[in-house]
Amino acid sequence: MKPLYQHGLLNSFYLWFDNFLLEKGEAYRNYTTDFYYYSDERVQNKVVFGSPYKQWVYDKGISAATINPTISGDGTAITAGTSGLSYDYDNGRLLFDSDFVTGTNISGTYTVKNFNVYIANQTEETLITAGKYKNNSRYGRTLNYVTPYDQATPAAFLSLGGTTNAPFALGGEDNTITDITAVIFAENMYQLDGALSIFADAAREVFGNIPFSGAPLDEYGGVKADYPDGYNYSNVASTNDGEKYMINETRVSKVSDSADKQLPVDLFVGFVDFEVYKYRFPRS
Repeated sequence: MKPLYQHGLLNSFYLWFDNFLLEKGEAYRNYTTDFYYYSDERVQNKVVFGSPYKQWVYDKGISAATINPTISGDGTAITAGTSGLSYDYDNGRLLFDSDFVTGTNISGTYTVKNFNVYIANQTEETLITAGKYKNNSRYGRTLNYVTPYDQATPAAFLSLGGTTNAPFALGGEDNTITDITAVIFAENMYQLDGALSIFADAAREVFGNIPFSGAPLDEYGGVKADYPDGYNYSNVASTNDGEKYMINETRVSKVSDSADKQLPVDLFVGFVDFEVYKYRFPRS
């Protein structure tokens, strides 16, 4: 199936949401840690060293972030490309050529999002009641590499709700109204209140239509070669100015105290409901 309207909307919203949270809330933190060797059968002919944190910041528009991690091996600096070094921002790890010495002591400095962002493939109820999440080493456990591919909290899970096409103008132009929900898992009430406050003020924000081909990361979690100077969300979105979505309304809420006591996860949970407008010709 070819990409259709809702596919493009969800992709565009995901990239906007991630950038908005980082930029408006400065929702990231720099870390300096050791890296830990482990094997990954999904990555062939690569030596993997994982950090304790997932979803590093890769957007060059976040000026205070360390987009190009500072890495050293046995006390000697290692730059991108040396021994095949590349960064897997999504899984928070380093990839080296297959002949790289696995016993090397690797350490480095990089920037981690306060909230991982995911597109949900479960209902809101299942997200909350399942409770099967990895923590992102923000809870004081002994540091080690964080398991790749698993979802880690604190996090925001995005999902599409209902869509309605309302007549707007003669000639077949409609206002396509779509509900999008973000379920937010925070590690404390301060963090949750901050995220909800940011998005409560997002009404009347607009964001560009970024197609799937404009997604920033490749299959190894690195920035695509399509962005030789690095990925900058604001620049990419500005090239799609002719196709914009508008957030007409946002509504924020929290899980009640009584319900919170029944949750199987030791997290604070909130919701942001977005109503998104797009003026389009759906039948053309």
